[in-house]
Order: sequence, then structure tokens, then C-alpha cells
Amino acid sequence: MNKALIFDSSSIITLALNDLLYILEPLKKKFGGEFYITEDVKREIIDKPLRERRFMLESLFIKKLLEKGTLTLFSNISLNKEKENIMLIANHTFRAGQEDIRLLHDGEASCLALYPLLDIDKKAIIVDERTTRILCEAPENLRKLLETKLHTKIDSSPKNYPMFRDFQVLRSSELVFMAYKLGIIDLPAKKVEAMEALLYGLKFKGCTISIREIDEEIGMA
Repeated sequence: MNKALIFDSSSIITLALNDLLYILEPLKKKFGGEFYITEDVKREIIDKPLRERRFMLESLFIKKLLEKGTLTLFSNISLNKEKENIMLIANHTFRAGQEDIRLLHDGEASCLALYPLLDIDKKAIIVDERTTRILCEAPENLRKLLETKLHTKIDSSPKNYPMFRDFQVLRSSELVFMAYKLGIIDLPAKKVEAMEALLYGLKFKGCTISIREIDEEIGMA
């Protein structure tokens, strides 16, 4: 396979909450590559939820995707070492006073760690969690966002920014948009109405997408 998508927990959960897990199998066939999850992501979306009745059903549907091979579990000893390094740097990049701000947890960090281990050109991380995405795309914007959110001055270590510069990051909204364009999603509505329903559904159940971005995607439909 010369293509790969790496799924963080947030993106899988968004699809599950919107009853859209079914798009992954036909999307993978169209994509012609692998859909990876890490051991840490598996723990977050399958192992732990299976022990809670509230989330058991969604985790079983996700487990089925793993057993069918739609999702591929990536396990590698070197992955853990790189994950710890990424977490160390990310979680010492921003500070409120003398206290470091924890940005990444095991799931997100493991996805970032897997990315350089895949020796292929066409790859991306699918993550709906806003902090991880902005850290990769515009870390200085993340510093400003944290200041607004925490109502305090945030200091940063800009020397850490390049560590997160070379990741290609997408959201579940891009996958859903493509699935609709490919006819994988079929809704009894006109194109604009269907896209609006899909994107707002994602927004209200996990995907960090703005109204402006929704309008732009609908305009492209």
C-alpha cells in the first residue's frame, strides 16, 4: 500500500455518534490504502468503552471494523518511544505561569508518532480534536486560543513548533464530504440540504468545524 490514513479516537467517535461508521469500508476501497489505528487509540475507542454500558454499542461496531480489516491495528515497539518524545515536547510547549499545559494524550501522540514511521508519501492523520490539529497547522494560533480560553497570559517555546510542522491533518468532515461526493452517503434531500445536515451533525457531535468552514464546504458540493 502506498497510501495511508491514521485515525485518532476523536474522528472515529464522531463518525460513530453520527451513525456514519459504515462509510469507512467503501471509502477504503476507493482510497486504495490502509486505515490505521494505534494500540492507544484502540484502548480509547474499543477496550475502555466495552466496559461501560453507555458506550458499549458504539465500541462493538468499531470492533467489527477492526475484525473485518477495514481498520488495521499498527503495533511497533519504536512507536511507544517516539510517542513519549512527542508528548514530552508538546506538553512542555505552552505554559500558564510556571505550569506546563498538557496538550496531548496517548491517543493523539501515538498517531503523530506513527506518521513518520510510515515510509509512504500519501498519508494523513484524521483528527477532530481541535488542539492537536491547530498545534500542527498553526501553533502560534493555539497559544492565542489558549490565552482566550484560560483568560491568562500563555508563554510558549517556539523552538518546539517545527516538531509538529510536517504533519498532514484532516478531519472527519473531509471524509464525509468525499463519501457524499462518491455516492456512499445517500440522503433523501437536495445536495445543499444533505451537506448541511451532515456537516452540522458532525459539528454538534465531535468535529471542530466552524460555520464559515461549513459554508465553504457546502459551496464546494
